[in-house]
Amino acid sequence: MDAYTLVEVDGTANASTLSRFNAMCPETFPPLEPRHFTNGLWWLALLDAEPIGFAGMVPFEPFDRVGYFKRCYIMPGHHGHGLQLRLMAVRELRARQLGWSLLVSECGPDNQFSARNFMRAGFERCDPEQRWGAPHSLYWRKTL
Repeated sequence: MDAYTLVEVDGTANASTLSRFNAMCPETFPPLEPRHFTNGLWWLALLDAEPIGFAGMVPFEPFDRVGYFKRCYIMPGHHGHGLQLRLMAVRELRARQLGWSLLVSECGPDNQFSARNFMRAGFERCDPEQRWGAPHSLYWRKTL
């Protein structure tokens, strides 16, 4: 077993750490706003108690019982340990505990690592009526 752990954290109390990781990928992730920390659920990936990545999930407004996987970033030196897939699993578990019925997300068309992980996690590609992501984004959904 590796020394990686995933912990759900309070977004407000960990806003600076989450913002720091979010800023590591500025071409993909717009800055997080205060409302994201109070209205979202957040996880840190840790190696021996040191943060090496993060992921979030927020209600997909205005839809009831729908969650949106908002962000996932793992520092490059820690790729290949299944952390993104593990972060998908803990977010799905939390969504089920909340009684949510659907998860949605998107990723860039050149992000084949994320696309493969969405498929491994049981998501299916979809074509939403109203696209919310960047041009050419790949959209994903999973019924819970």
